[in-house]
Amino acid sequence: MSPAGRRPVLLAAVLAVSGCAMASPDDCVQVVSWADYREIALEEEVADSFAVRFPGIPVCFESLSGAGIYREKVLTSIAAGTPPGVFLLDGIDIPAFANRGVLLDLAPLAERAGVDTAAFHPRLRELFRRDGQWIAFPKGFTPMVLYYNRNVFDRAAEPYPREGWTWAEFVDTARRLTSDTDGDGVEDRWGFGWAREFFYVQSWLWAGGGDLLTADGTRATGALDAAETLDAIAFYLDLATREKVVPRIEMFRRESSVPILRLFSSNRLGMFVSGHWVVPQLDAHEAAGRIRYGVASLPTRDGAPATPVLYSSGWAVPRNAPHRKWAVQVAAFLSGETAQRIRARAGLEIAGLPSVAQAIAAGDTTGRAAVFLANAARGRQTWGARVEKWREVEDLLLDLLDRPLVRGEPVSAVARDLATRIDQLLGASR
Repeated sequence: MSPAGRRPVLLAAVLAVSGCAMASPDDCVQVVSWADYREIALEEEVADSFAVRFPGIPVCFESLSGAGIYREKVLTSIAAGTPPGVFLLDGIDIPAFANRGVLLDLAPLAERAGVDTAAFHPRLRELFRRDGQWIAFPKGFTPMVLYYNRNVFDRAAEPYPREGWTWAEFVDTARRLTSDTDGDGVEDRWGFGWAREFFYVQSWLWAGGGDLLTADGTRATGALDAAETLDAIAFYLDLATREKVVPRIEMFRRESSVPILRLFSSNRLGMFVSGHWVVPQLDAHEAAGRIRYGVASLPTRDGAPATPVLYSSGWAVPRNAPHRKWAVQVAAFLSGETAQRIRARAGLEIAGLPSVAQAIAAGDTTGRAAVFLANAARGRQTWGARVEKWREVEDLLLDLLDRPLVRGEPVSAVARDLATRIDQLLGASR
């Protein structure tokens, strides 16, 4: 899923209208996304810029909540013949839309709309160009990276994470960061924020040389139950059970990102893994003098090359979109330099245009932007960009953590069982 799609959406539905007084999709190009409160103001600014450039094209923006619900709402509207003009396509939803043939091919229309598709980041070109067609104009993306709290590291006299560090070094660091700082006999500072949602865990599997599916994406047997994957799952579980470098209460939360951020921003947590979407919150805490933070690549097993997981999104146009010519122009503008520069100020993602992303990195004195760009260059799109039933697969994969953690089942037995069930879900042949 994209960075935006993975963030908690705090508003159920917000409508912003620019360039016209009407909000009906019959009278304007309706643009649908999952924008939260941070992005709504930015999209309004983008819409104002569009209105200046194209005063004859009315545009209305609508935000829908819920990642899975969002996909179903858009698909239902397309099937019912009442589609939006443009919608934000989550990378994890590409198979669901592309396999149904409901997306307009933007390739023959790009040049006329002023889009240079060669200008987008190579990882996004790989994602949104399928079978010679452009199914969406890229918006932005993020690799999963490691965030670390400089205050916590400094107080423990620990060196900051370095490029190419290993799992063994990571565990040693997490141990030394975990401590009882007030002397009451209870640990109140921890080395690592242990997330239970599986899209966070996927990064650790790749960092250990393991994987969830075989190379062709058709089955889990042979990948999920492979030795490297089992070792990676065991390593991740050990952080909570054997090493005890994580806050125990977070191990059983379905949504762990919010409490992890709270602990990190109060200088009670040394490290956690996430995407670019948390940058605005951390920047606000840093600006207020609460924390100082850094960004690093994930550690890998025995120093193996890192392959970060990427989450991306782009602007798509349904085949049966009303005002289709206008809709293509709107999608083109939303993915263009003006819009990406406006959104870049929020720091929610890496801009899909390297020219914009590199300009931001050049002016970044913290060095964090450069780390993101380096990880993006060697990253790989999540399996969700290739497998239509990936949301269902992720739901099953939670058992890889829950059953060993709660029931004490062997990781190998759980992995074999889940691999069989995922094979059945994906229709793998026997």
